[in-house]
Amino acid sequence: MTTVFAVLFFILTGGAFLYLKVRIDRVVSGEEWIHKIRDEIDQLVLEMNQTAERNVALLEHRVKALRTLLDEADKKLTVLQKESEKSDLSRQVYSHLKKQAVTPASPSVKKSVEEVELLLFENTSSDTLSSEKSKKEVNPPAKSLKDRVMDLYEQGFSSEIISQKLGASISEVDLIISLKTGQGGAG
Repeated sequence: MTTVFAVLFFILTGGAFLYLKVRIDRVVSGEEWIHKIRDEIDQLVLEMNQTAERNVALLEHRVKALRTLLDEADKKLTVLQKESEKSDLSRQVYSHLKKQAVTPASPSVKKSVEEVELLLFENTSSDTLSSEKSKKEVNPPAKSLKDRVMDLYEQGFSSEIISQKLGASISEVDLIISLKTGQGGAG
């Protein structure tokens, strides 16, 4: 009987040994580890690609927004530069008229007023000039800008509306009104 127990013991020990060896081989085998590592790397690469795509999309959106802001700033700078040029011209005209107002009224004053009107007309758009020239060629001379401004001012229109109707800048209209009302009060 001891032999039976010994044989049985050897069979059970051998079976347990084989079972554990197979189990250990599976856990330690290179293919299974390689497969697990590949799955992990694939998952990491996928996450990195998604993150990179999201970041690129955010950057493209911000670049587009910055370009829009730059375009708006360029437009505003252009408008500001044009208004600055108009303001400088108005200051020149005003200082020229102020110098002439100090001297007594004479034919030279009338001539300088005509020069100022000519400067004001040069500041308006070329379309306005060409249309006025064609009107002057066909019709007898129309009222001067000064007279038209004062007519609309006396009718109660604001400087902004007068400038829009006549195609002159607001500062030109204000200058003509202030000079005319100053002349009317003095003389």
